[in-house]
Amino acid sequence: MDQLYDHANETNFGFLEAHEEMLSDTTRVDAYHRAIHRHVREGDVVLDLGTGTGLLACIASRAGASRVYAIEHSDLIDLAREIARVNDITNIEFVQTSSRDFVPPEPVDVVVHEQMGDELFNENMLANLLDARDRLLRPGGRILPARFRLFVEPVSIHDWARVRRFWNIELPDGIDLRPMEHSPVAARFLSGRHEQLWVRTGTVAATLDMPRPVLEFDLHTLASVDELATEFAIERTATTDTIVDGACVWFEACFDDELVLSTSPLGPNTSWGNRLFRLDQRVVAGETLRLRVQMGQLVDASTWTVTVC
Repeated sequence: MDQLYDHANETNFGFLEAHEEMLSDTTRVDAYHRAIHRHVREGDVVLDLGTGTGLLACIASRAGASRVYAIEHSDLIDLAREIARVNDITNIEFVQTSSRDFVPPEPVDVVVHEQMGDELFNENMLANLLDARDRLLRPGGRILPARFRLFVEPVSIHDWARVRRFWNIELPDGIDLRPMEHSPVAARFLSGRHEQLWVRTGTVAATLDMPRPVLEFDLHTLASVDELATEFAIERTATTDTIVDGACVWFEACFDDELVLSTSPLGPNTSWGNRLFRLDQRVVAGETLRLRVQMGQLVDASTWTVTVC
């Protein structure tokens, strides 16, 4: 399974297009720049896990690291090496391998990474980081970022962007689609492909209630992947009459108590996307919506389900 996701990552991030989007994401870049300069100390040995174009390794060098090991399993490492060369950065050792096969000549003080997928887990983050922590990080070493919060929140989409379920669409001249919800003829044309959608930038109007994470963990202390729950009950009370279009997924990566990188659709736009599990549920103010979240395979959000209880 680890090799499968290594191959997928190489396919997804092995060319410049993906990196153009990530390097242009000022929210992402600024958060990492501030975090590395805040937490990498003069003389630290740093491991950049999945270096890509080498940005985090270069920042760590500029922040005072004595040595940076930049690990990348794809051929893109040649570009990272070239970027370091033209910027006169000489204390980065670029190693083309899987991080799980890497053995440094010394323990590292800090592991920096950007292993988070759209739904946090789907770039094999946990397997890679727990392995690096247990094998490569010295006692008392730091992981940047280490603390995460995962959200699966009921949201409403702006009226201009809303796409309702077929039988809930209101049409002129009294044309009524409501009977189609239980029509065997309509059922023949339901594919199920639209139960999960991608939220377009700027289309989420509000959350139903105050967002609260369904899951929180710290990579410094998480014993294993098996320690994480994969089923959750969510209760949110509506503050106004609204349509709950779906449950939207985002995460927060916490570098410390003050510096948090969020992929919330209500925050600044980032290079991460937001998956929406469709609900199309009308609620009134004061009504409590109860949802059940089941994560099939943690690394594959297409296997997750969100249902109304």
